[in-house]
Amino acid sequence: MPEVSRRDFLKAAFLLPAMPSLLGACRRSDSRRVVNFYNWSNYIGKDTLPDFTKRTGVEVRYDLFADEDEMFAKIRAGARGYDLIVIGDFLIPRFKALNLIDPVPADTLKNQGNLAPRFRRAAYDPDETAVPYLWGTTGIAYNKKRLTKPPTSWWDLWDPRYKDRISMLDNVRDCVGVALQLLDIPQTTRDPEDFRKARELLIKQKPLVKQYSSSSYLNSLVAGEIDLAMTWSGDLFQAARDNPDLDYCLPREGTYMWVDCLALMRGSRHREDALRLIDYLLEPEVAANIANAVRYATPNEKATPLVDKALRKDPRVYPTPQVLSKLKLHDVLDPEQSELWNQTWADVKVA
Repeated sequence: MPEVSRRDFLKAAFLLPAMPSLLGACRRSDSRRVVNFYNWSNYIGKDTLPDFTKRTGVEVRYDLFADEDEMFAKIRAGARGYDLIVIGDFLIPRFKALNLIDPVPADTLKNQGNLAPRFRRAAYDPDETAVPYLWGTTGIAYNKKRLTKPPTSWWDLWDPRYKDRISMLDNVRDCVGVALQLLDIPQTTRDPEDFRKARELLIKQKPLVKQYSSSSYLNSLVAGEIDLAMTWSGDLFQAARDNPDLDYCLPREGTYMWVDCLALMRGSRHREDALRLIDYLLEPEVAANIANAVRYATPNEKATPLVDKALRKDPRVYPTPQVLSKLKLHDVLDPEQSELWNQTWADVKVA
């Protein structure tokens, strides 16, 4: 079986019963030197946090989430006790607007300069409230042995020849985003007619789709139960360790890149040690080891030469400049736009 995805709740469900409630532990022993860290599962090196604890004496209580929207809803509903959290680029403005995160104090991180310039002061976070951690792309996973030719376009996921052999991510930003892209409609649209068209395109595809999944589809790929899947880059490369017939492509129309960032939770009780952990994660050797473990690209320019050569030279992980120029970040949406996206996806799921 493949290693589970960074977005795989199955591993979280396996691990969490064996560990005490992070929030409960926080209340019981707040005086201890700890950092309460909330992250995707399998999204860090095996020795990353133990080595930090050995070096600093700071314990890291590691809690896992399965889905960004669920995580956002949990935090927005009042879940507290976390010091450090990993959030996607498009969520940063929403967290800031709701005063859920604090900015990283300027000039407190000695290793922040290790980040590549293109990841500094990005449009989604111009004042550098958060710190880039890992990045990747959304593309198409496929089984080389089962297809007569590799996919090249998002339209391949609408090909009736692959009925019941297609999987789509259970993710509003990626699925609705691709539909709008294929229709040549900007993400920032507010026109209900645009969303009607996107909804119709996704509903037209639905009879071909075996499953909407952001986790278990990887097992289905490895087992040969599906042939094509919308996927996140590093997740597929983890699965390919167990099935070398799996491959990944970036569609010719272009696709999305995303940046997951480290953010300080508002009201953190362990601020100094949380900043110490962020600075540690920015060390070149540490960042490279994380990238090697999870198969996602690092935004850390100083770490890149230390990444495994095969990974560093793989254009599926680190796209060529020509391909990189066609990658898009998800646009920042206001609440009205987010509701249009969410309603469109909800309509597709129940159709």
